[in-house]
Parts: sequence; structure tokens; C-alpha cells
Amino acid sequence: MRRRLFAAVACLAAIAAGSGPAIAQEQTATQFYTTYRAAFDKARSVDELLPFMSAERRKQVEATEPEMRKKMFGAMKAMGTYTSLKIVKETRSDNGATLAVEAVDTDKAKVTGTITLVKENGAWKVSKESFKSS
Repeated sequence: MRRRLFAAVACLAAIAAGSGPAIAQEQTATQFYTTYRAAFDKARSVDELLPFMSAERRKQVEATEPEMRKKMFGAMKAMGTYTSLKIVKETRSDNGATLAVEAVDTDKAKVTGTITLVKENGAWKVSKESFKSS
């Protein structure tokens, strides 16, 4: 019985090895920002968004008093209530990417935005977001 089990495990290992190593796909800037926006929509505090922020932006948030953080987060959520967010262009650079986005605000007006992302230690981070109504 043990020999059969060992043979089955060895066979599965050989099949897995024969299929080649799994190559991890690098997340694109667009994929990262989509993940960030989903986290943003669900977040109940700015602390939940810290892992997505650039070191510079994170430092600014962490230097803010807890009561001010709550107010700042409230303002972020109020200003970031866009729907139908669509990334229309991704432009890569040596140290990051810029995303051109379109969305709809709470008044159903079209909004355009520019998102600046940076690569820090191999991971995408949000550096700056700016939106304006058409």
C-alpha cells in the first residue's frame, strides 16, 4: 500500500515538474489600481489603505494626528465616490506609471483623472490622484 502511495506521489511530482515552473505574472499598474479602488471602496479608515500608498504619502498620513486622520479619510471618501471608473490609458515610466481615467461623479457628471503610481521595492504604490469635472 505504501509503495502504491509513494508511486502515485512520485508520478504527480514528475508530471508537475514536467509542466515547467510556474512563472508569476507581474501585476500591471492598471491591475494594481483596480485592486486599490476596490479596497478604497470597502475601507473604513485610512489605515486600511496604507499598504497601497507610496512611502512619501504614507509618511504624511502617519504623521497626522488620529482625529485629523478620521477627518482626512472622510474627505477622501467624499471626494472619491466615483462610479463607472475606467482606465483609458496606462503610460509606463522608469520608476512607475501614469493612468488616465474616466468616471462618473455623484451628480452623474463625467470626471477625468490622472493617477501617478510608483514602484517601490518591486511593488506598485499610489503616489498621487487628481480628478476634475469635465
